Amino acid sequence: MSPDDCPTCRRLFAALEDRQKADPEAPITTAELGSLVGLKTRATQNHLAHLFQRGRIDADRRTPLPGIAGAAQPQLPGAVEWARGVVESDPVFAPDPTCAKCLVALAQIGWRGPVDTAALAAAAGVSVRSIERHRPHLVEWDYVRFRIATVPGKAEGKFAGRRPSTFELMSGFYARPLTADELAHVPARAQAIIERVRWYVGVSPDERFNAETAVGFVLRAGWPEEAILKALDASEDRNAFNPTGYLHKLLGKLRGQRYLIPAQESVTGEGYRRLAECSVCRNTTWTSAPASHRVLCGGGTCLEAGSEHDTRNVRSLHRSA
Repeated sequence: MSPDDCPTCRRLFAALEDRQKADPEAPITTAELGSLVGLKTRATQNHLAHLFQRGRIDADRRTPLPGIAGAAQPQLPGAVEWARGVVESDPVFAPDPTCAKCLVALAQIGWRGPVDTAALAAAAGVSVRSIERHRPHLVEWDYVRFRIATVPGKAEGKFAGRRPSTFELMSGFYARPLTADELAHVPARAQAIIERVRWYVGVSPDERFNAETAVGFVLRAGWPEEAILKALDASEDRNAFNPTGYLHKLLGKLRGQRYLIPAQESVTGEGYRRLAECSVCRNTTWTSAPASHRVLCGGGTCLEAGSEHDTRNVRSLHRSA
């Protein structure tokens, strides 16, 4: 039901607008707000939640959002929709509207990206000091991860300053333990990962075996292949004086840690971009689909199967109705 069709929601929204015009900084409890419109506290909470779900009020449940009465609300972007769902369903956010504002403001930027503290404070409608105080709460609750970005200086090992930190929205859930069947495939998966680390060369068979064993421990903790490769920075332009020592140093950042699932991966099923073979023509293509999904070089179709390319050795693409 739209809030515009609910008389109680309309009265409650009008009371919030009057309060916003009179004294927006004055605090007001749910019971006091309910007494203005003749509602009990529980009923007031229900209608405030309905107004928030339909995008009529902000995450603090007190600030009316501008809009045209009776107009349909636009479809929220995926990240913002996820953030609003977290704020609505997680009781941790109920007593702390500032944390809720901070999460929604981050989601308006996207699933991940650079963030400036002053810009985030302006987007959330709070002070910079409030952002600095409440941002660690989001990290503690496993909803956001931040990474400091520095500006390298001219001299080696020196830094010329800091750029805006980068963030990534996290789901708050950790990867499940592997089943017995999945554990049986860990050695083969670890071997495939080591083979894709292109700078890991010039090592003995024993060193390679030990490296595969170390990767296997991380896989057993629930880490997916692409997240491990990202941590190992598998690009070929990296020269390591001691490849085995450097590999174990990078793995040390993951070992003993459980894999916290990113919010985008949890919502959309898409993870890190990775190189994979097209299921039809076997050409290499970039994809963010899960490893268990079928990959096609054209997204939903195979590009080579519909071109003048020699397709005599290409399997036909069967479609179901």
